[in-house]
Amino acid sequence: MSNDSWYDEAAKTVRILQLIVGAMLAGASIFLVVALTFGPQVKPPGLTLPIPLALVAFLAVVIGIITVTVVLWNISRKARGEIIDGTYQPVDWRQRIGSLPPDVAHEPLDPCRDAKYILSVFHYRTMVSVAAFEGWAFLATTAYLVEGAPLSLGLAVLLVLGVAAHFPTQSRAIAWVERQMEILQQERIMQ
Repeated sequence: MSNDSWYDEAAKTVRILQLIVGAMLAGASIFLVVALTFGPQVKPPGLTLPIPLALVAFLAVVIGIITVTVVLWNISRKARGEIIDGTYQPVDWRQRIGSLPPDVAHEPLDPCRDAKYILSVFHYRTMVSVAAFEGWAFLATTAYLVEGAPLSLGLAVLLVLGVAAHFPTQSRAIAWVERQMEILQQERIMQ
């Protein structure tokens, strides 16, 4: 991409995401450390669950990863289509109101408009991915606390690492946006 002025916007977006993802990572990590410190709870005799929570957590993660992957792929595809059609409404994450006014959202003079729009999709995708991994990590950690199953503990550790793996960097954000811009150009040619 010849015009690099959207890189400043990428740096701002990544800093915001780093704070959010860092806080989410800290929360899931602290809960896991507390669970490891206090260990699983002792169940009263005769209390059995019809389905082990470790299995529920594992199935939720497998189904969830497939679902989130499909949903995020569709979000990116839909956003690229709306950018091509000129109907995309980016979310301004620094405002409480959902989207920019139409005259700002469709400013034709900004040569980096498409990259900025795709950057907002990166923000959204990161938030959805991290929130999903964090939720699954809490579920697996809770399953470990209730049942003490090593599967739950291993799954919780892997999911906390999954949150950490989504920690955004400026280079990763720029590379993702540039890949999406290439796909966008190919889709424009095909139309």
